[in-house]
Amino acid sequence: MKKEDQKAPDGGRENRRPERYLPVLMAAVAAVLAAGMMAVAAAISPPYRYLVGGALGACLVGLCVFLAWDWWRYREQNKQYIEEITDLNLRFGILADAVSAVSSTLDLKELVENILGVMLALTNSSIGVVLVPDEEGKHLQVLSHRGFREEAVQGLKIPVGRGAVGRAFLTGRMAIRDNLPQDPRAAETYSEGRSPRSQVIMPLKAKGQVVGLAVTATCEEHEYKPEEVSLLNSLGHELAVAMINVELYKKSQKTLEWLADTQEYTEHFIQEMLAGVLVVNAEGDVIYFNREASEMLGLQAKEVLGINYRDMVKEREKFRSLSYLQPILRLCMEEGRIFRHHELVIEGPGGRRMTLNFNAFPLHRAKGEMMGAAVVFMDVTEVKEMERRLRQQDHLSILGQMAAKIAHEVKNPLFAIIGLADELEEEEEDPEKKRLLAMIRREAALSNQWISGMLTFSRSSFPAAEGISVRLHEEVPSLIADFLRSSGREDVAVVPELPEGLPPVMLTRDNLRHVLFNLLENAFHAMPEGGTVTVRARDTGNGFVQMTVEDTGCGIPADILPSIFDPFFTTKEGGTGLGLSIVQKILLDSGGAIDVRSRQDGGTVFTLKLPTRGVSNGYQA
Repeated sequence: MKKEDQKAPDGGRENRRPERYLPVLMAAVAAVLAAGMMAVAAAISPPYRYLVGGALGACLVGLCVFLAWDWWRYREQNKQYIEEITDLNLRFGILADAVSAVSSTLDLKELVENILGVMLALTNSSIGVVLVPDEEGKHLQVLSHRGFREEAVQGLKIPVGRGAVGRAFLTGRMAIRDNLPQDPRAAETYSEGRSPRSQVIMPLKAKGQVVGLAVTATCEEHEYKPEEVSLLNSLGHELAVAMINVELYKKSQKTLEWLADTQEYTEHFIQEMLAGVLVVNAEGDVIYFNREASEMLGLQAKEVLGINYRDMVKEREKFRSLSYLQPILRLCMEEGRIFRHHELVIEGPGGRRMTLNFNAFPLHRAKGEMMGAAVVFMDVTEVKEMERRLRQQDHLSILGQMAAKIAHEVKNPLFAIIGLADELEEEEEDPEKKRLLAMIRREAALSNQWISGMLTFSRSSFPAAEGISVRLHEEVPSLIADFLRSSGREDVAVVPELPEGLPPVMLTRDNLRHVLFNLLENAFHAMPEGGTVTVRARDTGNGFVQMTVEDTGCGIPADILPSIFDPFFTTKEGGTGLGLSIVQKILLDSGGAIDVRSRQDGGTVFTLKLPTRGVSNGYQA
């Protein structure tokens, strides 16, 4: 800048007279001088008149010359100020373009191209390139360029620390190069075919790190003013900040995508878990309720999500099955309790008694802040039932061995007692003694019946041999006909509903006959005034056929229902109490199962699980 422009603001304003005052001042001075000349001419006689008039005229001419010179100097100052304002406007425009370029896009290549264009406009350059380090940080590669032929920069790699460009990146200092030598490959390298003469190598540095280099060059000699260098530094800094921000944005987007994928994987994993999952947030509202939990408890996820665990009470019938989890969640949320491998018996959908194995625990953030609680539970009702049946099967096996031992020791003496009683009764003539002998024979026969039942119960050959099977729709109708003929009852109807195409079940015909006859006999006993027995079967598709025997009789009282499969338990006069025990043993030994559902005066339903292929203790092979 010129020295005049460096004066204090007040001094500068003293030399800047407003243009509108000069014409008035010149007219006033000319009028005064003209009036003086006229007064001199009137008052002084020659030759003094001419001398004074000439002096006054010279003053007038000098004054006009001075005013004209001052007018011209003022005009020159105004031109300089206009140039400075124009230059400032240009710089502000460049900065505005840079701000617009930084804020208009998050695409790194587009951002760099925009800023590079601003830099070229600032330095009146036609050649420019932005270089960034590769992944290993050993070479600089081209990110954006102008004024170069594409084939000249494609795949270009400049080693870090070598050459002016490589050293500038390593040191982080700007380099201005003038009087560059002629490039013999200028025609192959540059779009205009001309070699650059001046060059600025500017590290893109921000937040203590160099993220790249910007190089601009002109084909003519160019003197880089301090204002240009300062503005280039500002642009370089802004470009570096923008590049770092774009990289951070990309990383944040990847992190968000990773979090979204993780959340999706987590939700999918939770949904597909073979365990029920219920999660509440810090306020106690349900935020997760997976598919298994929905199927297990008979509730749709949309009915549960958003419900507070404090509202899971038995009084709300819809959430009755969830009410059992409410105190567990309360202990987790309010006391930080943790439950591992606990069991809970609840009333499930339709009043079904269910045993749940569950884990429950509070959820905390990294800093320890409570963020909710979770309950993971599994329905182990069938597992518990299977364990009970296995224990019962072991118990029955031991009991069978005991029965066989007792039968072996008692049966022969009983036959001897019966034989001796017959002989004594034939020889005895005293009626009273004959009555007593008949009583001995009758009681011994009853004991023999019990012993025979014990022998049947003790048999261990209930499972069908390999390859032995029966088809229910073929065998059951004929077995029903045999039973009806032997029963002599005409007031009870037995209706078979057995579809064709059922897979064969792994039982012998004798085992099936024993099972079916026992169940029909119990059904007939429960219908002294007649009724209907329905025998149904269906393929469950998991290696078993389910057969049900349903009667319309008086039902089984609830207090004795748990004991009906116990050996020697009976409510029939003269019964052995081994019929249903033997049925259960046959099915358990074959890999099946039996269950009963009954209502007082509402009939009884026996449900048989019959294996269709090799199974063991209820597990599919």
